[in-house]
Amino acid sequence: MKPKILSYIAKAIISTYFFSVREKINIHKDAEKLLAQGHGFILAAWHNQILSLTCHVSKYVQKKRKVKTAPLVSLSKDGELIYETFLRYGLVAVRGSTSRGAAAGLKAILKTVKDNKVPLFSPDGPRGPVYKLQPGVVQVASMCKLPIVHFYSQFDRFYEFKSWDKHRFPRFGARQWIDYDEPFYVPEGIQDIEEVALMLENKMKAQMERVNALVSIQGT
Repeated sequence: MKPKILSYIAKAIISTYFFSVREKINIHKDAEKLLAQGHGFILAAWHNQILSLTCHVSKYVQKKRKVKTAPLVSLSKDGELIYETFLRYGLVAVRGSTSRGAAAGLKAILKTVKDNKVPLFSPDGPRGPVYKLQPGVVQVASMCKLPIVHFYSQFDRFYEFKSWDKHRFPRFGARQWIDYDEPFYVPEGIQDIEEVALMLENKMKAQMERVNALVSIQGT
């Protein structure tokens, strides 16, 4: 079955489940300022957050907050389905990755920034390892002199897929916590991009642990 047809099925399933999900959003005050501004920053979330944040980005970030968002999607076959599914939600993705189509992807990302759109990265994708941040998002942030706003989602009840990224999907009636952390600024004049990538990775992992701990307390 073609990805375009599958994307309509995917949207029907995602929308049906998320209709029953109760959402709770926490936004750091400095991240709130950037969201209110509507552009001039980069969004980042782990690869296993793609499904759990699709509805949120479409309805809350893009429609309610008026932030035009451009997710970065790989050139793989799975990426084609994700690209088409994003389109069903009004999200026009940029194709490319750190391995295939990197130059074209970078050029497209720079254009989205120039057009006052906000790139959305999954920095441990498309192949992992899970929660191992690839330096691409840091390189773009450094080139464009933009802060990175990383956000994370967790459910009190969910399914976990047997995929490399341990993708999670909510059960009916689940509660969803979404957290926007303090923006990450890439230091000027950096010499070691890998070192800065590790700094961001550790910050995103700390956010994940904090939110997971909160859900384990409030979600019981």
